[in-house]
Amino acid sequence: MIHKSLLSVILVLGLIATACGSDSSATAGTGGTGGTGGTGGTGGTGFQPPEFGTWVKYEPEGAICSDGSPYKFWVEFSETSDNVIVFFQGGGACWDYESCSGASGIRGAANRNGLRDDYAEAHANIAGIDVNVNQVYPLLNSDPDVSPMADWNKVFVPYCTGDIYGGTRTETYANPNPDEPDLEFHHVGHLNILKMTEMLDEMFTDVPRMFVGGCSAGGVGALVNYYFLRTGITGVQKGYLLDDSGPAFPSKEPTSRSLPLYDTIRPAWGVDQVIDSAPQSEVLRDDFGQLSGILADEFPDDRLATTFFRMDYNFSLYSYERFYERDGDTIVPYTGTGIGLDQDVALDRAAVHSLFWDDIPLFRDLADTKSNFGYYIPFYRTTNDSHCVTVPGFEEVSIGEALNLFQNDFGSLAWLGSEIGDMNLRDYVENLLNDDEPLESHFEEEGEGPYVPCTPPPNFNAGECEAAVNPG
Repeated sequence: MIHKSLLSVILVLGLIATACGSDSSATAGTGGTGGTGGTGGTGGTGFQPPEFGTWVKYEPEGAICSDGSPYKFWVEFSETSDNVIVFFQGGGACWDYESCSGASGIRGAANRNGLRDDYAEAHANIAGIDVNVNQVYPLLNSDPDVSPMADWNKVFVPYCTGDIYGGTRTETYANPNPDEPDLEFHHVGHLNILKMTEMLDEMFTDVPRMFVGGCSAGGVGALVNYYFLRTGITGVQKGYLLDDSGPAFPSKEPTSRSLPLYDTIRPAWGVDQVIDSAPQSEVLRDDFGQLSGILADEFPDDRLATTFFRMDYNFSLYSYERFYERDGDTIVPYTGTGIGLDQDVALDRAAVHSLFWDDIPLFRDLADTKSNFGYYIPFYRTTNDSHCVTVPGFEEVSIGEALNLFQNDFGSLAWLGSEIGDMNLRDYVENLLNDDEPLESHFEEEGEGPYVPCTPPPNFNAGECEAAVNPG
């Protein structure tokens, strides 16, 4: 669920970016037939990467975007490693005509009109300069100072189905204007991932280590599809998961706040078909927020983690703004068709933070029962409304300094503002990948930022919250 403020900064930085790689589009219908080249290769039944070090496009047969156009994913093959990172793009979510059509201004989903053939190489463009996904998502970067997985095979999974990669059905949303056509929307993200996984299984037949990650909707997508990737790519020996800013919160406790969201998206997207194919499906049917713990049990030798900011004001809005409203000082369920909590109203913002802060302890309690399930939860950063820890911290410094770092020290810019004490997110990913050390969890108890007065007591101050939300 990438917010528009992040995109605007990416476009500014695109002015001084240099395009990476070539515009390759070796389209495949059914995929390859073996292993990668890697460090001597795995051979398999004969698959050979068409290119190394540049993004190669693949189109799984029968996979489609929300508008019915072909679904695509990209692979950057490595000549030096058989390890694989699979990274899911974020981009919102939708579950009715208002959100899926983009007609009413309600938060919706990205790429409703499909994917360009150069989407990985030219992820953003300003003044004719292409910005590569390696620069937008630092974990896909090929500089070891930026990513601990710099030389791994890289899989970029784009988003175009509005269903956090969890959908299995096509829905027709009725147009409120009877003179206009209804909207047919293909929520088939999970089905696309299954088709992609079949192709990856043929490409990568010997995978010592597989890392699955993603940001926002992509973070949830990584979580929802981890089991299917882990079991579907049969050559994987060890798995790692980092769900960034897409936490699945437990929903059955008295203080749980995510159940209305789950109850809405499950029928709209056909999520129960995914649940029925997952382990402990009866537990997931009762509480989808148990998924992280179930994966930790299912793969006890894998290492799984979640990261997000406590002050996230993007995923939290998707989770609560259409399901709650304020009745005076009380937060109550909202049953209308628009939004109940307005992001630009100070006390509504405080309500969103309160709901998010109610859910976070339930998530931590679940994680703390699993030795192979950790978390990294910093407090706040300006960039992207404290949303997505795995994108560069562009707005933590002046534009001039950001441009300087982008050109000369992207490793510092990439993780700026993600610190907890002396550690940043890259350090945490190194711990996640270090099988010789216990998996750590980090939670920043106190932090700064203008919206601290909008958080629950003892921090809450109505006047200061209003001044922060509506300065001047």
